[in-house]
Parts: sequence; structure tokens; C-alpha cells
Amino acid sequence: MALTHVYDHYYRYGEIEEILKGYAEKYPRYAALSSAGQTPEKRQQWVLTVTDTETGSAGDKPALYVEGNIHAGEVTGSMTVMYLLDSIFSNLEKPEIKNLLENYTLYAMPRVSPDGSEFYLTNADSLRSAPRMFPLPELVPGLQRKDMDGDGVIRLMRVKSPYGAWKVSDKDGRVMTARRPDELEGEFYDVFDEGYMEGPYDGLDIKAAPQPFGNDFNRNYPIGWETEDSQKGSGDYPLSNPETRSNADFLLNHPNVCCVIDMHTSGGQNLYTPGYKSQKDAIKQDIDLYRMIGEIAHEENGYPVLNLYDQYMPASHPRTSGGFDDFCHFTLGVPAMTIECWDLMERAGVKASYPPREDKTDSEREQELCLALKWLDENVGKEAFKPWTEFDHPQLGRVEIGGGDVKFLFQNPPVPYLEQELKKHTAFMLRLIKMLPRLRLENISTKKVSEGVFEVSAECANIGYMPTYVFKEALKIKRLRGVSVSVSGVEAIGESRLSLGHLEGRMAKKAQSRGITMSTELAGDLRKKVAFIVKGKEGDSFELTCQSPRGGSFTVRGVL
Repeated sequence: MALTHVYDHYYRYGEIEEILKGYAEKYPRYAALSSAGQTPEKRQQWVLTVTDTETGSAGDKPALYVEGNIHAGEVTGSMTVMYLLDSIFSNLEKPEIKNLLENYTLYAMPRVSPDGSEFYLTNADSLRSAPRMFPLPELVPGLQRKDMDGDGVIRLMRVKSPYGAWKVSDKDGRVMTARRPDELEGEFYDVFDEGYMEGPYDGLDIKAAPQPFGNDFNRNYPIGWETEDSQKGSGDYPLSNPETRSNADFLLNHPNVCCVIDMHTSGGQNLYTPGYKSQKDAIKQDIDLYRMIGEIAHEENGYPVLNLYDQYMPASHPRTSGGFDDFCHFTLGVPAMTIECWDLMERAGVKASYPPREDKTDSEREQELCLALKWLDENVGKEAFKPWTEFDHPQLGRVEIGGGDVKFLFQNPPVPYLEQELKKHTAFMLRLIKMLPRLRLENISTKKVSEGVFEVSAECANIGYMPTYVFKEALKIKRLRGVSVSVSGVEAIGESRLSLGHLEGRMAKKAQSRGITMSTELAGDLRKKVAFIVKGKEGDSFELTCQSPRGGSFTVRGVL
């Protein structure tokens, strides 16, 4: 696909804002820009609504919602959202894009946490979600992260000590490996993040202080929420952060959203809920839908498809509390897949295992780091890893600083590999939209019953893959309406609106194969017939409209 913008750097807030405003100004038929909320630093949580308004309003079409940067430093996520938008607006005349915009809506929020991402991109330090002190109002004594040598990157800092836990690897002099219990002779070190000692320091042991910006927006939602002692970063109470509250309100106010994609980094996985309990405790049909979505994702990005609780998290602590994706699943009844972009270790040839192994030996970890450095040397350049360099620390004396820029080697891809990530996830999302439910009226007919009285009949069908309720979990939420069909333009005798309940999608059709025989099995209605009795005369025009919150709205015109 053609593209308009370049992806040779990570966009800051002002650049994202300018591009989004440009889409809305240049393509008013297809794009509308709004703010879901304003952050404490007065930035907007911009949302671009994308659809062809000449074929219906955004709210009358099934929608996909895509977001990035609920975690501030995972900026590949926001870049993926921008790449998706670029792929659409640079190819408006292509049949695939025209069809998408005619029939569906895309809601795109590139940055849930614009304050946090701006801090991440303009400071050497990292953070989880927002540059606000939490849970404590001031810095805690201990080692605080800081770029001490002024090279713009917070690296590692090693301090020589007879009590040290580390030694230099025999395999690669840049690599540190764990000191063995019986090793008494040699040079040993302690290794820390580059930084300084906050508060009193007695010159003895160095202890790392907790990071000052402890909020984790992806633990602040009202599903399985737990307090800070059980779940770090969860916030003072569910939706206590204005960014998460406005993000949740946006989804609650847009009932046509059928599916959510939450872009993260890193690790290289396609993750699906539940995250705060086992998938065995979720509805099987919902898990089956996730697996079909995941199959499409895997075909495009090559990442494994994993359940958060049962496969992704370590066995010792499988639960994630207050997650955004669980909020979508259980509170909104909407499937939400999390994509963890970029995996340096996979590129280096380190095979992942799920659930993650917690019993790796020191030797295995040493070997993995050697493989990662070898890959970086060959594909990014040896300058990616700064050699250990002596530095006269104002508090600790002679130390050595070295290592790579974790932010743009491990957490996010090096810029030369950025577009590779964006392209494959965009390809997945353009396919995913085609799976949404989609209502249609077919086989419209009229029949004269008596003088001035006619029967108008039709078939209401869901031609999408997903059912009109999308998730079985949504049926527990009593506010989700089913499909209705109405007649207008003529006077109805009796009801002018009929409720049909929900319609299954093509997901309900199972292609079964047994040896050389094949069959199609159907587990519910994809179509239902409707009929109205109306008053009128031959030649009078009428309209039939079918509608559901997630299946969209569709109108046909006819004459008696």
C-alpha cells in the first residue's frame, strides 16, 4: 500500500496531533477528530473517527476501536495506530479501503497517555504510564535512575566490590554473568541502573529506590481491581486516573464498538482475556472467537496466540488485576486483544516458552544475552551497546557505565526495524474489521392483501462473521439490544417495528470434514423473515430499516 508519512522516528505528541488534524481537514467525508479527554498536563486524548459518512453515520456502523500507549513507553503501539491510519488515507481509492469505509467505522486513539509518552520521548528516564508521583508524593531514598554521564541514555552502572553478585562473562566481555557461590578469587561487581543516591547514603550497600511514577493505567480498571499491596500501580481506586476514566467513558458511549485492539510492546505475542481468571471460567464460544481472531493475527504477524492467565503470565503469579482488556471483556462484553509488538530475543534466536520459565539457570541467561548482543552487532551495529566506560561518580566514586538503550532496542524496535512491525499489525487489523457483524435486508417483496392493504416482507440477515451480540458475555449485560426491523413511509397496521433478538454470524456455521465427506453444521439463525401489513396504494414508496447496536443500521427502499 502507498504511504504518505515516514516512519524513521517515533512521533511526539505535536506531530501526532498535526497529522490527525490534517486528516480531519483534508478528508471531512471520512475523518472527524475529537478528544476523549484532557490530561493533567493539558494534552488531548485525540480520537480519530474514520468512516464514509456518505454511506451512513459512524455510530450506525459496526466499529473497531484501536488504541496505543496505555503504557507510556510502548510507543511502537501508537506508531502502529498512525501507520494504520496512513494506510487508509493514502489508499482511499482502493476497493478494499472503499469497502471498509462504506460498511464499518474505525475509532483510533493513538495515545491513551500522551503526557507519559511525551515524557518518555523527551527524557532519558522511563515510566509505566504517567509522569505523576504515585503511590508516594516524594522521592524515596535509594538509587534513583538518572543519566549521569550526559549521553542521553540511562544505561547500566557497575560498581566493583568484593561482595559483588556479578562477574564479567568469559563468552563476551560486555556481558555480566552471576557470580558462583564458591567463587572467591577475581573481580566482582554489583550492577544497577545508571543513577544517583537520593537521600542519606552511608557509603555501604546500594539499594535501588522504587520508581517515582508508579501508576499503571492497565491495572486501574473496575474488573478484578486490587489495591497497591496486591497489584502495583493499580491507583487509588478504579478509574482514578483521568486518562483511564475518559477512555472507559468513550467506549461506554460508543455501543457500536464490536472489538478492541490494544497495542503494547514488547515480547511478540497476541494475547487474549481473561487475565484475572482462567479461560476455563469464561464462555467457550467467546474463547473460540478469540482463537479465530488470533489465527488471523498469527497469519500476519507470526506471533503466538496466548491466553493471559493460563499461558502468558508466569505460573507463580498468573493474575493481572484491573486490566483494560478484562474491562472490555467482562464489563462491556467486547473482545479485546492485546498485541505485544517487537521481540528482540526472538530475533536473536532465543526460543520462548509459555508460561514463561522461571527456572532458567544463570548460564542460560548469560547465553541469551550473548545471542542478543550478537544480533545487535550484526543488524544494528556495535555502537548499539556502549562499552563499559569509567566514570567518576560524585557519590560512588569510580564506576563504569555501559550497555544499550533499553528503550529503543528491547522495549521498542530500533528505528530501522520499526516499519516492519507496523506493517504486519496493520495488515491484521484491516482483515479483522471484515470479521465484524454486518446487517442486511434481502429478498424484499410486496403483496396486495386487499384494496389499500399490502404485505411487505423481507429477510433480515447478518452477513458478518461475528454474531450481532459479538460476545456471549455481552448477553449477561441486559442493556445490549438485539436486532430490530422497522417500516416507514407508509402506515403500518399493527406493529411498525419488530424485534428479532440477535442473529448469529458465519461463526455459527461449522465446516466439518470426515475423510472424503464434508458437511456444514449451523448453530443458530443468521437470517430471519419479517412481514408488515401496511396501508397504501400501488406505487407508494416505503423504507425498511434493520438495526442493532453492534450490527449497524441498513435501509432499503421499495414501492407497493
